[in-house]
Amino acid sequence: MFLLRSILSIPQGLVTVAIAFFIISPASAQLIQISGNGRIISNGDTTPSTRDHTDFGQVEAGAGPVDRTFVIRNLSQVPLQILFFQRTGTHPGDFTIIDPPEPSIPGNGDASITVRFLPPDIGGQRSATIRLVTTSSVDSDFQFDIAAELILPAPNIIISGNDLLIPDGATSPLVSNNTDFGTVGLESPGRTRTFSIRNDGDQTLRIGVVSVTGINSDQFTIDRAPATFIPPGEESSLNVSYNPNREGTHRVSILITSNDPSPTKRTYSFTLRGTGVSQQPSITVTGNGLEIISGDDSPSPDNHTLFPDTDLQSISTRIFTIANTGDSTLTISSVDILGPHAPDFGISGSPPSRLAPDETFPLRITFRPAEQGARLANLRIMSNDPSTRAFEISLEGLGGRFKLLGVEKVEDDTVITFSTRTAPGAYIYRILYSSDLESWDQIGSIFSGGMEILQFRHRNSRSPRKGFWKVEESRL
Repeated sequence: MFLLRSILSIPQGLVTVAIAFFIISPASAQLIQISGNGRIISNGDTTPSTRDHTDFGQVEAGAGPVDRTFVIRNLSQVPLQILFFQRTGTHPGDFTIIDPPEPSIPGNGDASITVRFLPPDIGGQRSATIRLVTTSSVDSDFQFDIAAELILPAPNIIISGNDLLIPDGATSPLVSNNTDFGTVGLESPGRTRTFSIRNDGDQTLRIGVVSVTGINSDQFTIDRAPATFIPPGEESSLNVSYNPNREGTHRVSILITSNDPSPTKRTYSFTLRGTGVSQQPSITVTGNGLEIISGDDSPSPDNHTLFPDTDLQSISTRIFTIANTGDSTLTISSVDILGPHAPDFGISGSPPSRLAPDETFPLRITFRPAEQGARLANLRIMSNDPSTRAFEISLEGLGGRFKLLGVEKVEDDTVITFSTRTAPGAYIYRILYSSDLESWDQIGSIFSGGMEILQFRHRNSRSPRKGFWKVEESRL
């Protein structure tokens, strides 16, 4: 097996020194190599791994056999003889060798050996040692450990957000699976995310403690805990809210204990993240598409703060738009009409108490003068806009020179009674009708010399469920 070759002789007096070394002759040496899953296995390996197939992985107890094939390679040029192989160790009876190789492997050839795991109907770790004795010059007694884990029927907890799996131990929050709550204003109502807890096992999953941990745990709240018992194949919801009260990025861990037997899942954990920012609402009021600045005391027809001349006891309407142009919720605490002639102006409908960012609301203001002449009032809107807590603008309208005295039903007709001017002259009074206070149709007209009370009969006007009438005056 070894050759001794003389390299050099050096005379030193009467002594000749021979320098020599041993080399392995490839013509006669026999070398063995064993691999699994394409990875070389070292002789004496006691750490089974799924990477080289020495670890058979998790197998359901009592399930069918699991096979792993290993390759025996002869690295020499002469045949390698397999003298015998055997199973030893803790559970050799759970593993058997099927399809054994031929007893002789040609030079530079290989053969395979298949080990079969027969899962017993119990749980726990199972292991054994495979031993091959060959004529190899090195590692003639080759041994390596194999193992498998038996899994009994059990619950299996799976958590997802937005239908995407959240792995146990996940520490990188994502918007896609609801673990990243994004940016939330400090004064906003917060943000809630829903997570699904599913039992993919074949035994009932029992949920223990669900908790939020970390230095920012006060920024997150569990609004809805999952059910305590989740049958196989079913799921339950977990709702978590993020309500920041300070600026910055906040990270916490969600911990969920259960009876899932997997060591890593007995306490299922994943990280949540949210960013609190200081946001503020901002109130903006427009009329006729033009912005009206708080404090405006010069009513104008352009922005509808100056109402058109309106007959006594008739109604004119203007619509203003309240918008939240800020980045947090606008809270409206009150909308009032103030001033010397406030009763002549009215608010139609109920304004909302809250407007989300970019949300708008049409505010309808009516003007119904009780007396002739200029009628003055102020519109005041109280809100949480930090720069304009009290938004206030002036309103003005002109009461007409004549008075609508009454509108009454007479059989199928409507009779409109009004007084004309107290000064003599030539006047045309046009009677108009509307079903919505927006569009008006002239239904008739009357000539008058003034100083009288007139009536106009609107024929067959009973059919509409509601109606509005007004009278307009023109001097000839």
